[in-house]
Amino acid sequence: MAIAAEGSRRRIYLPADHEHSDAANVEPPVDTISGSLGYYPRDLKAPTYGLTEFTDLFTNRQLVALTTFSDLVSDARVRVLADGGTEAYADAIATYLGMGVSRYANFMNALCQWRPDAGKEQVGHLFTRQAIPMVWDFAESCAFSNSAGGWSPAFQFIPKALEYLPSSGDGEGKVSQADASARSYAGVLISTDPPYYDNIGYSDLSDFFYVWLRRSLRPTHPELLATMLVPKAEELVANAYRHGGKDGARAFFEDGFRRVFAHARETALDDYPIMVWYAFKQSEDDDSGEASTGWETLLEGMIRSGWRITATWPNRSELGNRMMAKDMNALASSILLSLRPRPEGAPTADRRGFIAALEDELPDALRKLQQGQIAPVDLPQAAIGPGMAVFSRYSSVLEPDGKKMTVRSALARINESLDRVLAEQEGDFDAATRFAIAWYRQHGYGVGRFGDADSLARARNTSVDVMDRDAILMSRAGKVQLLKPADLPEEYDVRKDSHTSNWEALHHLIKIVERDGIAYAGGFLQAALSRPDGAVDGDLVKELAHLLFRIAEGNGWTKDALSFNNLVTSWPEVFEVARAVQKPAQEQGAFDFTEGDD
Repeated sequence: MAIAAEGSRRRIYLPADHEHSDAANVEPPVDTISGSLGYYPRDLKAPTYGLTEFTDLFTNRQLVALTTFSDLVSDARVRVLADGGTEAYADAIATYLGMGVSRYANFMNALCQWRPDAGKEQVGHLFTRQAIPMVWDFAESCAFSNSAGGWSPAFQFIPKALEYLPSSGDGEGKVSQADASARSYAGVLISTDPPYYDNIGYSDLSDFFYVWLRRSLRPTHPELLATMLVPKAEELVANAYRHGGKDGARAFFEDGFRRVFAHARETALDDYPIMVWYAFKQSEDDDSGEASTGWETLLEGMIRSGWRITATWPNRSELGNRMMAKDMNALASSILLSLRPRPEGAPTADRRGFIAALEDELPDALRKLQQGQIAPVDLPQAAIGPGMAVFSRYSSVLEPDGKKMTVRSALARINESLDRVLAEQEGDFDAATRFAIAWYRQHGYGVGRFGDADSLARARNTSVDVMDRDAILMSRAGKVQLLKPADLPEEYDVRKDSHTSNWEALHHLIKIVERDGIAYAGGFLQAALSRPDGAVDGDLVKELAHLLFRIAEGNGWTKDALSFNNLVTSWPEVFEVARAVQKPAQEQGAFDFTEGDD
């Protein structure tokens, strides 16, 4: 055991003595939480190792602390009433404190790890992702500390959240709990973040917080907290352990999902779309390469319930410090689907007609997405919008055998069209950039043979020697290798370069953003765009980053993909700086007349 303490502008680590060890040896409280963890081995790992009860997730000292705080919730309510407060005010204070105790349990348990992040060494929390994992060492914070892991910071987040909650016209936020498939949707606008198939076991995870809420607040909210654990039977998730296997879980989810959206369709407003949020990256494929269960099932349920998808808009909503996002190409955004009722007399189409419509509409839609503020990591999901807008405008799309095309098959066709459109965009680039794209697709920044490079360069009307001089690649001893951004020359003036390309501009921008930041990158971009020969096109540089991201992601080159993605997400700021850079003023020349000149 070791102790982390606050030093002079840094953490210091000290060995524990017997007094510290003895302080942890306390008896468990007699009257504390109760309940067993559910059975969902994928996300609930702790029971596999014998931690089957919620009390097992805490040390005795942690249970004493949390139980004491929980007891004080009722004491505080009594104190408010004794001081002349109303019942409603006392209930509000108790509810706030009870929620605080429940939230603090996330930081005060035996599954919190120490986070050795540079400049931020501190206690972590249990739910770094939607799971209760097993950990092999843990950190325990002082409950009365004002740093991460103390009760005060945990409680302070609750009023911060309340400040940003929307309110109705009368200034009062309203929450009601109802069955989504039975409640009325007449005269309301719908914005929903539905469950993601089997991605998250909401109710099983909620039990962790519920057991503390129930202990603290059952006297205040007896009907709401009547059950021992969270109700689970009607939860709309595909839980194979709850519904007799994968097939039963799939049928339960699909039936429930369609029932909700079909019911909402009955009273849908023609003048306004409904909004459906989605923030789960679909990366599973079946043997034929077609997107699988979660994303497909959501789309299928909406389309078969009489809705047409009119747009998908990425919305920057995901934190980069999530465990899922660290060193991964996780979604930077949530995807917002816009849905409108499909007319009753919508036409049908065959497979060929559907693909022809895709080929006609997707290129322009994709270019607009690329020119907007869409991160490359989000582009495939965002491109589903215009693709599904085509598919869902028809009452059905018929396969050659007469069967209706499934959403899974439609997604595969959309992805094929997306790949073709991106490949066709290569024709927009200069010769050197076209060569570099083709070489990168084959070798990345690795080494290839000179003969192969020479043949590829000749086919694109350029040469290896020219690109070597331009610092696009390095050609030595019969080997050719593209230069990474970090390997580019330190001193480079894009205005004085006699011949540059969009490839060079992109790679220098990546280097400058990563090394020097947005301001310097903006200055470089302004200089590049001001070249008289127009060799650098800002839109094409962005398109190139999107294209290279897709190549890198497809090959598992994560570091490359992150660089391309980060440049595009930084593009609005870089471009804004470029626009603001003061251009040198041109002075009007003057005639120098001397005496005697006519």
